Amino acid sequence: MWSYFKIMMWACLWWWIWFFTFPMRKGRDNCLTWAQKKHESDGGYLTIRWSRHSKGWLCWPHFGWLDAKHHQHIQHFVPKKGDREKYVPEAWFDGYVKTGDDGEGN
Repeated sequence: MWSYFKIMMWACLWWWIWFFTFPMRKGRDNCLTWAQKKHESDGGYLTIRWSRHSKGWLCWPHFGWLDAKHHQHIQHFVPKKGDREKYVPEAWFDGYVKTGDDGEGN
């Protein structure tokens, strides 16, 4: 129940942040917008978990995409290495697509 409350709290917070920062986006994405685009174009599943790169006690939600046909590897849109270790991540960032998860041995 506590996890659900935290996700809803962050959803409300990020909605306002996105509302005010969307005009400054300039072609950049974040993990949620990338996963939504991937889901719309290729089908599959959206995944959500707490980010492993959260710093301190703040936990940030992280979204990914999972292929519906094979269910083997998850794909994430992540910021460049230097931009990960922040207390408050940027709403929009330049990043890259990472295949697999740290727990899969990749």
